[in-house]
Amino acid sequence: MDHAAAIASSAEAIKRHGDHNILIEAGRTPVIDRLATLAGRPRGGPRGGPLDGWTFVAKDMIDVAGLPTTRGSALYGTEEALTTAPCVEALESAGALLVGKANQHEFAWGVTSENPHWGDVRNPRHAHLSPGGSSGGTAAALAAGIARFGLGTDTGGSVRIPASCCGVVGLRPSAGAVSGAGVAPLAPMFDVVGPMATSVADLARVWEVLSGTRAGLAGPIAGWRVGVAEGCAQAAPFAALGCELHEIALPYDVLGPYWTIVGAQARRTHEATYPRNAAGYSAGVRRKLGDAGRISQADHAAAVARLATARAGFATRTAGLDLMIMPTLGGPAPRVGCDEAAVRGEVGRITSVVSALGLPALAIGDLQLVGGSERAVLRAGLAWEARGEEIPRPR
Repeated sequence: MDHAAAIASSAEAIKRHGDHNILIEAGRTPVIDRLATLAGRPRGGPRGGPLDGWTFVAKDMIDVAGLPTTRGSALYGTEEALTTAPCVEALESAGALLVGKANQHEFAWGVTSENPHWGDVRNPRHAHLSPGGSSGGTAAALAAGIARFGLGTDTGGSVRIPASCCGVVGLRPSAGAVSGAGVAPLAPMFDVVGPMATSVADLARVWEVLSGTRAGLAGPIAGWRVGVAEGCAQAAPFAALGCELHEIALPYDVLGPYWTIVGAQARRTHEATYPRNAAGYSAGVRRKLGDAGRISQADHAAAVARLATARAGFATRTAGLDLMIMPTLGGPAPRVGCDEAAVRGEVGRITSVVSALGLPALAIGDLQLVGGSERAVLRAGLAWEARGEEIPRPR
């Protein structure tokens, strides 16, 4: 593939959407320009790799040598990263071309990607909607044509919520499936790096590189037992594919211990800068960290134990299922200018349950496929896409 043409196409899309705050800029220089001049840094990996010439962006929680990592904050980004995260190295080694660092919700903790430090990310596909968060810049970059795919991070839905809001595809892998080295943490028990793309087919190719899987992911799903949760409106295509559908209830009792663990771990993640540098945080993140300060070590330990029990119980109840399907969003997509604190609980209601359960999940717009492995959800997603289905719009 012509690398120069791919870079030029990305650069043109960046100019077209220059007022959308999609990418983080280093100083006042767009990252795509800095990548062209960094000493010793190639434009991409070797020619002929499985992702040869595919452009991508990386959420600015992820280190790239020679570029700052801001974490979407005013407190970081004054120094350039010394090394590149293994997840980015793997993609570049396969021939992919990094064209930017994506804007995000501050510290990856929010569902709107409104950012007082780097500008609110705007949704290129649905102007009245937020792009979702926290990986809103990555999803917006795909919707705007800036990149063919991207990397986000997902703790409670931060890949999947933006995928729904921007009409793209995002995978939350299981913990440890992609190296988290060189990636800034929020709540380490639930943090994962996940790829995003504009189609399941593209995402599956990227996943093969990230995971080192080369066995092929496509295949029939006829005869699969599929649990349908929350009255998922996208059940009919799975019935047509020969699946056996069964209604299931999601275990919302996991949310109490889940949020306790996230709060306690996020407070620990920020102990070097909060409350000492509290003025450098946005009001929204300050409020979350203040609330988290009331969680004790004993509360955290009890929540971990409760969650383990709840996970085991749900696994027993769903042992005969090959797949579960449900909406991605727990309610209407967040609107531009909404109160993030007021909507995040409902918006992330379903994605947070899935994160709490520790299961891989594939968001195809507002359709979420959940299973026991990344292979299972991607196989189901590829079968769904092969029918010619359109990515479900956000509510």
